[in-house]
Amino acid sequence: MATHVHLLGPPCVVVDGRPVQPPRGSKSWCLLAYLLLTHAPVPRSRLAGLLFDGADDPAGALRWTLSQARRALGPEIRLDGDPLTGVLRPGTVVDADVVARGSWQDAVALPGFGRELLEGVPLRVGPAFELWLSNERRRIAGTTRAMLHEATHARLARGEAPAAADLASRLVAGDPLDEGGHELLVRSLVAVGDRRAAEWQAARCRDLFRRELGVDPSPALSAALRVRTASPRATTRGAVLAQVETGRATARAGAYEVAVDLLRSGVSDARRLGHEDLLGHALAALGGALVEGVRGADEEGIAVLHEAVVLARRTGDRATASRAAVELGYIEVLRGRYPRMESWLRQAREFADCDPRLLVWAEVHAGFGRIDQADYPAAVDALDHAVRLAEEAGDGHALAYAWTGIGRLRLLRRELGAAREALTLGCEVARRLDYTSFLAFPESLLGEVYLLDGQLEEAAEALEHSYALACQVGDPCWQGYSLRARGLVAAARREDAPALDCLVQAREACRRARSSHDWVQAYCLDALCAFAAERGLDAAPQWVAELEDFASRRGLWELLARAVMHRAQLGQPGADGLAALLLQAVDNPWLREQHRGRAGSRAARRPVPRSSAGHGLADLPQRGVGQVLVADDHGRGELVPPLVAGPDRRGSRLVVAEAHRPVRHPREDELDP
Repeated sequence: MATHVHLLGPPCVVVDGRPVQPPRGSKSWCLLAYLLLTHAPVPRSRLAGLLFDGADDPAGALRWTLSQARRALGPEIRLDGDPLTGVLRPGTVVDADVVARGSWQDAVALPGFGRELLEGVPLRVGPAFELWLSNERRRIAGTTRAMLHEATHARLARGEAPAAADLASRLVAGDPLDEGGHELLVRSLVAVGDRRAAEWQAARCRDLFRRELGVDPSPALSAALRVRTASPRATTRGAVLAQVETGRATARAGAYEVAVDLLRSGVSDARRLGHEDLLGHALAALGGALVEGVRGADEEGIAVLHEAVVLARRTGDRATASRAAVELGYIEVLRGRYPRMESWLRQAREFADCDPRLLVWAEVHAGFGRIDQADYPAAVDALDHAVRLAEEAGDGHALAYAWTGIGRLRLLRRELGAAREALTLGCEVARRLDYTSFLAFPESLLGEVYLLDGQLEEAAEALEHSYALACQVGDPCWQGYSLRARGLVAAARREDAPALDCLVQAREACRRARSSHDWVQAYCLDALCAFAAERGLDAAPQWVAELEDFASRRGLWELLARAVMHRAQLGQPGADGLAALLLQAVDNPWLREQHRGRAGSRAARRPVPRSSAGHGLADLPQRGVGQVLVADDHGRGELVPPLVAGPDRRGSRLVVAEAHRPVRHPREDELDP
């Protein structure tokens, strides 16, 4: 018996192709969605407060709602225990899980693909659940775009250009200001052979960006119109192999433009010779060089790597398939598309055949991606394994990355002794290799360790050097790390104006490049939010809303929890409760203790935040928006953001997002029939 639980679009349960009687009450769907999507046990008392805080008997209301959910799903689900768990029978399919972790073929075939979570369900719940649902809807929207992106590239790699163009048009419609979607649509139209449509689409994108953002798209859009050709250099298989290896060695030396030219010729010559295994090998090398060394070339690199995977699988070249899958997994880490990361890295391991030279980078990227998601136990396993594999394979670059990842994880958990040790090792390995393009990364994190240990002078010195290195190599992520920590040093010295300047610059540095690491951008924004909320700056609600939106779309669970904690500090009803729920799934004892301490000392109503002028910042430009003052008869009050308006991720176009303002919910029947 096949059972499908549809939570995208109007929810329903389908058994053997026929819808079953739905549960009574909208809260039954809310309960099912929460249990099925959080994948974690929840104390009954907390769940009752989340859904039934206005009921006379919250526990009784929860029992009745559970009975309705059981009636709808019957033997397909087990709902019991305290904490409460929802366990589906093997084979039961939840459409939202397919979008997150399934194949792109299954995802795009779902009837609710692209629809909103619990669409059309009337909500009569408390503010904490409303916050959870809005964040979960954004997360699903993000995973939907990730799946559309992968499906488009997969269609292109298979030569199914018309289908790819159709999927790419959905990407553009979903986010017209995402340049990557436009570039992918142009590439698809060129592959179809419709040159006029491709040029029209590129012109439309330029007009839109100039009108809405005041900037031109990057050169990658124009490059997508060109069919890349290279003059022949090799006429035999051996000559092509030598050309590809020379290109790879040149890329390892950092001369990426020269390497890409060599590798393009290798691809062209292999294609002309008609050797599919050779072509797959050359494509994987070219894709890696484009992704790692040519800023703004991600879409071309992804297209090349997808074709390499198809050819390598077809010809049985397992090593090439593994290398290409590792590169695709790395791109998904950068873009915060972690379910797709796991899918590609799983394939990379399967094809690696226990070769440590192939496995090591899969473990490094897995470790970094799991840190991003605050899955710290799994990250430790991956990075410890990466250290062993790097030592076995003699790969010093991977070893530097692995030690730095371990240090980053320990820093986030405030295990400062272990963080200092791992980051010192990362710096030592990078210096021994003359790996200066990487050294700014561990050095900036080590500077933050010095800061947290109270060594302000040592921190300032390390961060000045790491920032100079990051500027020399032009890496926006390393610049963001260094500027963020320099801002925190200034804040610790109570130099508020320089602190704010550094923190704003850190956020902007990460936004300048399309290929930067999304987690770093959110990490820098979190520091800005914490500073602004603590100082009571007018722009704090705007920045917090931006962080919450950014983190929820990518599944950055700790940073989402931090955003909700900032909301609580600003007086948002329901934020403390949601933060406690989110932190249940984050293995960070330090952050949980921070939340407990702040929640315990927070007054029932917050005082009006001071303006930035009260901190010597009146001369700095403020990007806050008007707020509504809600006061009681004794003059106590709080600032409530009506509509939060602020720059989108490109920093120039004003967008408007609904704020979560306090709402007085009417009393409701606790059974919610």
